[in-house]
Amino acid sequence: MTRFRVIPIVLLAACSLDSSNPSDGSAPIVVIDSPANGAVVSGQVSIQVSAVDDFGVDKVQILVDNVELAVLFTPPFQAVWNTAPPQILNGSSHTILVRAFDVAQNVGTRQITVTVQKGTQ
Repeated sequence: MTRFRVIPIVLLAACSLDSSNPSDGSAPIVVIDSPANGAVVSGQVSIQVSAVDDFGVDKVQILVDNVELAVLFTPPFQAVWNTAPPQILNGSSHTILVRAFDVAQNVGTRQITVTVQKGTQ
């Protein structure tokens, strides 16, 4: 009588993530550290931004009234906006928009509004 020996075979499915091509579906988290939303500003206004992402922040773009003020590639993410030119009117409101892009080109945004208060003229 022939006997067969049963040998259990376990097949494993290999799952791996290719680290050179990450699957990143999350946008960066963006915070405008200063100025605060609703702030009254004047002169040289320092715009300071924090941006974080689980795969890394590629660049940060700062816009004032939809006009690009700066594109930054490394922290600290900050730019200076000059409110002194005559075309910026006393008491006028302005929108500061920040876009942070990660390496997969996901975009996180944050927007605030500030009011320019010029000195006595």
